[in-house]
Amino acid sequence: MDDHTPLQEARAYVDGNGELARALGVESSDALSVEPLGQGEHNANFVLTAADGRRFVLRVNYISQLGLSDQVGYEFSALAALTSSGRVPRALFVDSSCRRIGHGVLAESYLPGTWLDFADPAQVREAACVLADVHSVPVADDCGLLRPEDPLRDQLKTCETLFCAYAESPLCETRVARTVERFFARAEAAVAEAGRTDADATHILNTEAVPSHFLIDSTGRGSMVDWEKPVVGEAAQDVAYFLSPTTTIWDTDFIFDADGRARFIEDYWRSVDGRFSRDAFDARFSAYVMTNALIGVTWSCNALVEYHGTDRPLQNDKTRNLLPRYVSQDFLDLLWRDCFSGGR
Repeated sequence: MDDHTPLQEARAYVDGNGELARALGVESSDALSVEPLGQGEHNANFVLTAADGRRFVLRVNYISQLGLSDQVGYEFSALAALTSSGRVPRALFVDSSCRRIGHGVLAESYLPGTWLDFADPAQVREAACVLADVHSVPVADDCGLLRPEDPLRDQLKTCETLFCAYAESPLCETRVARTVERFFARAEAAVAEAGRTDADATHILNTEAVPSHFLIDSTGRGSMVDWEKPVVGEAAQDVAYFLSPTTTIWDTDFIFDADGRARFIEDYWRSVDGRFSRDAFDARFSAYVMTNALIGVTWSCNALVEYHGTDRPLQNDKTRNLLPRYVSQDFLDLLWRDCFSGGR
């Protein structure tokens, strides 16, 4: 179905799909309407609406960021493992066969709400509660999720791979390369100082805690969606990612100041409320601040190269428009001050 749009593929998948209908508890899949919900670089999402008004989310996977052969099965496992948190969609159906439309498909419950608004302190506190509840879920040995042995070092290696494509491209700007190399040197030193520990690597992480992954409903309760890259690791990784300027400007123009970062961490640990130990969080947090900021920049550098070509099956106008900001000198200077120079 290479010549079809994602919406046409989704409708073709739903049409006459009795297995999907049974999993969703509807009489016939033909009675399900299919409308676009959102599309990124790796998945296309759709709202399925049944005749009785119930809604579901259908995710069609095009590329696995983790390089998995069964991306949708992996996401299904993460949602199932986190059900007890009460903060994620319920996993309802998964089809990894790729037989109907050539892509893996996942169906999950529809969660109402709007994206996190950083201008509302109550919503920011609720985001801290969401992360605390997610991180407090006990992790079963057979949960099926990846467990990086040395997550800080792995993040650095990921950054090196991402940046290599940019550094070898005609698109590479000398000023960007020099600044990013400065980031690498500082992050390398921080990671070496942090070392390795298994003490706190006992939590399911979203690893991409951007504002649009948090939904706040009409009662003020929050939830977390888009579990594309979950791993078992250290809570500090998710918290540092959420607070990073490279994260907040993805969906907003907001950047946490030092007081705001400190308040969020305080709210987070208040929400944890003794459900797990703080362990090495504080000692390793600054290293995660650096590696997460570096991931944001090097991912953007790599995406600049990919978007310049035509290899991506899904392209996103929002991403294309945001990429130049991530490599602007003003933003790179801000990252140095906020994330790498000790001015946290």
